[in-house]
Amino acid sequence: MKLIRLAAAASFFACSSFSSASAETELKLWNLTSSSDAVNKHWEEVIATFEEAHPGIKINYETFPSDAYKTGLQVALASDAGPDIFFNWSGEDAAVLARNGLTADLTEIGTKPGMWGEKIAPGMFDAFSVNGKIHGVPTHLITKYMFYNTGFFADNNLSVPTTLGELKASCKAIREINPHMSPISLGNAEKWKGVHYISTLNQKIVGEAQVAKDYALDGNATELFSDPGYVEALQTLVDLSQAGCFNKAPNATTADASRSLFAAGQAAMIYCGNWCPGTFDSEGLEGGYDLARFPAAENGKGNQDYNFALLEGYQISARTKNMDAASTFVNFLVSGETQAKRARDFGRLPVNASHMGEEDGTPIFRKIAKDAGSYAGLVLILDVGLEKSVSEHYLSIIQEVLNETKTPEQAMGEIRARAQKAKEQQG
Repeated sequence: MKLIRLAAAASFFACSSFSSASAETELKLWNLTSSSDAVNKHWEEVIATFEEAHPGIKINYETFPSDAYKTGLQVALASDAGPDIFFNWSGEDAAVLARNGLTADLTEIGTKPGMWGEKIAPGMFDAFSVNGKIHGVPTHLITKYMFYNTGFFADNNLSVPTTLGELKASCKAIREINPHMSPISLGNAEKWKGVHYISTLNQKIVGEAQVAKDYALDGNATELFSDPGYVEALQTLVDLSQAGCFNKAPNATTADASRSLFAAGQAAMIYCGNWCPGTFDSEGLEGGYDLARFPAAENGKGNQDYNFALLEGYQISARTKNMDAASTFVNFLVSGETQAKRARDFGRLPVNASHMGEEDGTPIFRKIAKDAGSYAGLVLILDVGLEKSVSEHYLSIIQEVLNETKTPEQAMGEIRARAQKAKEQQG
């Protein structure tokens, strides 16, 4: 059975690759598939630059769709078919691999002269640490904003909503102005767009302290996810849908399609990441949009100045036979030059800004970079911070709630049961 699972994983992951060649040392690097030409071109150039500077090392770069990456990665890392170096989200996604002995302890190697320990603020490694040991190196910060079409808002004398109540009122106003214009573009076919909404709403309505406790399955099992704010968060998503905020069939719309809908001027707003402006610009909306923080929950218990943000980075397999070469490549990713190139090429916020100038990047990138420094805290992302069996069910029930095939109360009843079971299994 194990061999069957491994073979299936190997077949699934046979998606795309480049830069494979015989060499003294060959490293397998895994990353997520991107539809952005800028992202793909960036990686080709970064790998070419690294290989030119390190003629004894070749990088075999492979990319995979994000929806099954997490499951397939863990299976592959337990075999000899896995990568030497791989992308991962910080938090539980990285921690579970470390706890299972699948990732290398990078604590000591990072302290050597010239390594990442000299390039990144020490606190950033916390997101990739387990039991005081560093199991990953952050390379960039992602964050999200409510982008809006400046021309449409100006032409119709609309104000940017700052509260959830104003957001619902804006949806109604936009529908009255143009029934064919979607107030907010939402593509939740892959489920992660919906979970970003709920992660943000949970923090704003339930409060960051309770959310952190529940996501960690901390405390009495029968009290997990019992705060009524979790139901209110799901109900808020339903309310927005019933207010006509979203485009048709958001659960059947891909994230890529939702970005294109906004870029084409067919949606007035979109809750999207700092990776989205590249799409907006390349598809014709350059200079025609601006951004704002996600609206505040009027009576929410959370700090409304928190913002959705997450460190992402790279881990090294515990099974790699080329630790020196792998760590050299990861260290290259956090060099000042590579970090500045990443920011310029596709707008990722660098963890090492030593080579960034005040005029680097687009105006939108500089605006995000400046605002990121004022966050009161970071929203804990549900499918990154919560135990996998619970978070995966959460993703599914968000779709069901959005489809109104399940009520928020029914959905949270299922989540409480899943969380109790997960806590009992942890012992």
